[in-house]
Amino acid sequence: MKIQPADQVRQIDATDPVAAAHPYDYADAFEVRLPEPDPHSPETWLRAGMRSTSPTVKRILRMMGIRSAPTTPSPDRLGPFRIVESGPEVIHLETHFPLMRVAVVGRRVEPTRRTLTTVLYYERPVLARLVWALVGPGHRRTVRQLITSKTATN
Repeated sequence: MKIQPADQVRQIDATDPVAAAHPYDYADAFEVRLPEPDPHSPETWLRAGMRSTSPTVKRILRMMGIRSAPTTPSPDRLGPFRIVESGPEVIHLETHFPLMRVAVVGRRVEPTRRTLTTVLYYERPVLARLVWALVGPGHRRTVRQLITSKTATN
């Protein structure tokens, strides 16, 4: 399957039920429309995307306090994230940084449409806002790559 390039991703309103469930400090959501149906689960395409994440992104995560991400694949973790739920249509991930709690939700909304939502809950609001102002643009670039990632069987 040919996946759309990252510049074909569009930012949408963060209306995912995880984002709507509790008040949050920041949320964003992105969508890509695929040229043909994708049989892969959100966990599959997010795992593929995480494997191809740049070393710079990984360094930034370590600087933000994520030091214990498993280096081997785990059925209950995806990188530094704990898998809260994973099924054929959705994956819900969470992690805690010293400054914030992060929830990420990947969805196969339709066979040809993927969405990826990030929700932040600040633990230390002033410092977290400052850090997010610096890290946020890189996050949004990385999300565009994650949502368009190819799986090993593509």
